[in-house]
Amino acid sequence: MNNYGGRTERLLPARSVWSTSMLWWHLGFYAALASLMYLAVFGQPVTPGTPWMVGAMGVLAAAYPFLTRPVDLRTGRSGIYVVVLVLVVVFLSFVHNGAGALLFVAFPQVWMFTASQRQGIAATVVLCVGVAAGQFSRWGVGGTVVYEISAQLVLSLVASCMIGLWISRVIEQSEQRAELLAELEATRSDLNAAQQAQGALAERERMAREIHDTLAQGFTSIAMLSEAGQAQLRRQDQAGAPALAGTLAAIARTARENLAEARSLVASGVPTDVTGGDLLAALARLPHTLHLDGIRLEVDIPAVLPPLTSSEQVALLRTAQEALNNVRRHSGASQARLAVRVTGPAGGAGLRLVVSDDGHGFDPQGPHTGFGLTSMAARLAEINGRLELASDAGGTILTAVVPVAAPAVDTIAVDAGKEASP
Repeated sequence: MNNYGGRTERLLPARSVWSTSMLWWHLGFYAALASLMYLAVFGQPVTPGTPWMVGAMGVLAAAYPFLTRPVDLRTGRSGIYVVVLVLVVVFLSFVHNGAGALLFVAFPQVWMFTASQRQGIAATVVLCVGVAAGQFSRWGVGGTVVYEISAQLVLSLVASCMIGLWISRVIEQSEQRAELLAELEATRSDLNAAQQAQGALAERERMAREIHDTLAQGFTSIAMLSEAGQAQLRRQDQAGAPALAGTLAAIARTARENLAEARSLVASGVPTDVTGGDLLAALARLPHTLHLDGIRLEVDIPAVLPPLTSSEQVALLRTAQEALNNVRRHSGASQARLAVRVTGPAGGAGLRLVVSDDGHGFDPQGPHTGFGLTSMAARLAEINGRLELASDAGGTILTAVVPVAAPAVDTIAVDAGKEASP
């Protein structure tokens, strides 16, 4: 923080409490000066000194607007005005009985326009002593006058310094609070910007997971189906024609599904599989919508589920899809099973989605280059769920656990060769 003559930047004009009330100071100053000029001209007999009094007050009135502008407080011009002020008031005290009235304006101005508290005290001392000297010159030092003027001198000096120092301290504290408020506003603005950036990053991560779990898997299926169709076409026999037609139909169906998913992602809506909140139906259709390359999939799901939010339904469906795609790509399994169970309060109320297979398994603690497990864990963490994984040479069991309320449960079973039925 910059200093100017001992006064901190806070007390300079653009941010100072002084400057916010300058209009009232202007009006008060000119009202006091006009009253004194009226008294000098009409309130007493005109003397040879009257023009000098009027001229001195005219100089002060003319100097005031040119040396006390807010921009001048950053320079030494306001100090020049303080010198002119002290000289005019002291001069008037030598020639005019009512000059003391200007002290009510002069004292505040001294503290307004000096650059430091030390300069304010010095100017106040000079002003008080000068006015006292003028009064002594007019009224003499005989009798009780000397005591009256001396008491007035001390009282004016002490009162002006005390009030000036107290006001300066109050103003400084007010400006400090204003500065703290400005810093808080700036911090709040930075925090809002950081939160927006974090929200944008979270949205990008969400889109990355959606693309990985839906479109990427669908395109992989399309590529595999296309390769199968090309192999069937190379046979060029009538026996392969029905199989080729089925493969091409599967390619078209998968492409349409991925197109619908892409439109859903662009619209930032709920995935098309769970539109309307029908998670059970979406899970029951998995044996028919996923291309598992000959792996037989059994689906065992309850007839009803506890109330689930859209986010929870999406997370569970995407976890099931990604887990089954991992089974197809990596497990070497011939059979897989998807089961949903709701545990009661005794076991910790929650919904468990289990995907198991009879493949060769893998080391859960080993290094993994894929994005699937990380994506599933992140999805479940967003809904206060968790991912459990167990794998050995006899197969893999992946469990998604989500805390929910437990309803009455009836189950239905669906496998890859049957339609879901209540």
